[in-house]
Amino acid sequence: MNLNPTLPRSVLLLVESNNKTLDTLRTMFGQQYIIEVAEDGQQALNLVYELDIDLILSAVEIPIISGLELCKRVNNNPLTQHIPVIFLASAASIEEEQMCLEIGAIDYINQFATPQIIHARIINHMRLVEQQKVFEYVSCTDGLTGLANRMQLDTTLNRVWHAAIRAGYSIGLLMIDIDHFKDYNDQYGHIEGDECLKLVATTIASSKGREEDFAARFGGEEFVLLLPYTDLVGAKRVARQLIKNIQNLNIPAAKSANAEQVTVSVGVAAISPKFNPLQNSSPLELINQADINLFKAKRAGRNRIC
Repeated sequence: MNLNPTLPRSVLLLVESNNKTLDTLRTMFGQQYIIEVAEDGQQALNLVYELDIDLILSAVEIPIISGLELCKRVNNNPLTQHIPVIFLASAASIEEEQMCLEIGAIDYINQFATPQIIHARIINHMRLVEQQKVFEYVSCTDGLTGLANRMQLDTTLNRVWHAAIRAGYSIGLLMIDIDHFKDYNDQYGHIEGDECLKLVATTIASSKGREEDFAARFGGEEFVLLLPYTDLVGAKRVARQLIKNIQNLNIPAAKSANAEQVTVSVGVAAISPKFNPLQNSSPLELINQADINLFKAKRAGRNRIC
């Protein structure tokens, strides 16, 4: 496993209704970070829920939802509370600074401080965020295959599920199992078994059609491919191509498998989650349905989707 991963550029969300200030901040940080912009608190919240924001730099006074309320909502939501909020104050005061820090902001900067000070403080905070991302990457990555592990899958699926409820889109999921893998290990040994797992994992990861698709090792010889914005028809299309991609690896199968190459079985499911205050819907519904369909695929003869 790579303990020094090359992570994508960090994302800085600027929340500011003053265009002149916004342009200054864009110029100040645009070379180092991916910049997202919101001109009011509601727009900022929407971006926080939809994108992977690393740090928020916000004015205190912004339209629709104030900066203070934005900070409270970010800190009170389990899906966003990891995002640091820094306030850039146009009328800095000790009273306002105390209020901002007490509701969870990690810093309070006078807008009229020198550009060098503003730049340095944001850079220092973002450096801490990036270090934390490296630690999280290591703890959330499967050591053998390099894919996300089960803990990261659960976190990502939960985020995608709630985003789908808000936006009204469908989520597809493939539950993938290497056929006769125990027999493969028994015949070729665990070292070759590990190589087989890594090849299959790499192929699953390369089968992602979009950046937002998400591959993970579920456990043992089982993997998951999570497909946001995908209905059942689209998920089946990805599954069929994946089966072909695995066959094209031409990994010799165990003698007991009654097949020349290693194959996989895939359970496919898709759900458009809805908010229902009378029923506590859960992302586990999607995993359970795909798992049931995987069982059906294996009972039907393996090397197929269901």
